[in-house]
Amino acid sequence: MNDEEMVKAYSDMIYGVAMRYVRNRADADDVYSDVFYRYFRRERSFDSEEHRKSWLLRVTVNAAKEFLINRGHGEELNEDMFGDEAVSASWDTSIEDVLAVRDALKKLDGEYREVIELYYFSDLSVAEIGQMLQRSVNTVKSQLLRGRGKLKELIVSPD
Repeated sequence: MNDEEMVKAYSDMIYGVAMRYVRNRADADDVYSDVFYRYFRRERSFDSEEHRKSWLLRVTVNAAKEFLINRGHGEELNEDMFGDEAVSASWDTSIEDVLAVRDALKKLDGEYREVIELYYFSDLSVAEIGQMLQRSVNTVKSQLLRGRGKLKELIVSPD
């Protein structure tokens, strides 16, 4: 895959993950540029396209977190990374249900929320999330299972 094809293939994914962390276009543009700068600044070889994708996802998450920390917004990592549009676009349901899910997501522990949001809203596989967050597949599966249970509890009894 040449450089132009690589950029076309992964641009949307990188920009989408960056937006979910930094939550505004200008900052996502900075993260996006940083990721591709890191990619192109030295020659890289990957065993497969899956390896390249995993590397790009990991670098995107790290770049977004570094960006927030450098801007003095480290606490934003624990806020609602996905905002209104992601939840409402993901389910064909009433606004009350959407708000209940959104509020419940905000109350989840960070490790569960991050995994659930990446799985359901970024459409990443368990393996991709594991590679991106440097966790085992079994850990991600466990966090998804526990997170879903806690999310259900929060929605059924919100207090």
